[in-house]
Amino acid sequence: MTDTIDAITADRALKARHRAIWALGDYPAVATRLIPELGRVLVAAAEVRRGDRVLDVAAGTGNAAVPAARTGADVVASDLTPELFAAGREFAAREGVDVAWEEGDAEALPYADGAFDVVMSCVGVMFAPHHQQAADELVRVCRSGGRIGLISWTPEGFVGELFRTMKPYAPAPPPAPSRPRCGATRATCAASSAMR
Repeated sequence: MTDTIDAITADRALKARHRAIWALGDYPAVATRLIPELGRVLVAAAEVRRGDRVLDVAAGTGNAAVPAARTGADVVASDLTPELFAAGREFAAREGVDVAWEEGDAEALPYADGAFDVVMSCVGVMFAPHHQQAADELVRVCRSGGRIGLISWTPEGFVGELFRTMKPYAPAPPPAPSRPRCGATRATCAASSAMR
């Protein structure tokens, strides 16, 4: 019992550190200057369309949520760090779209099974400490026959090198993910390769 309590306490502390790091600095500037096109790429690859119910996990400031809302989809942007939502709301307002902004942990999403037609994450869910748990949650909240789309940086690319440089100054990253168990679409692979 004590081991379980210790593990829960350690996990909460890790997530608190992650949240604090994402709340520091100027993430909105990073999203708009370095990766603005990735959201549109992900929305196209996931074939988001009018009327879809979409969940953007680890949405940050809405880099993918806002382009999804532009299609006419009903979009929820969820993130562990709600401090980013003010910039996301401003972005959505400038684009003239409605997005629901909700605090949520990618490893314990506060949504019903099968609640969404599309579940996506643009360089976000990859930072969840427990990859399998996060992946299980993405699958759980996506309806049967729905679509899951991810864009994630690779350890071999520029961003991998950046993270190696930052490693001494940040909480330990999660272990490297294993290869996906399901097939990826060509568009998803192309989007991922574009970030190398």
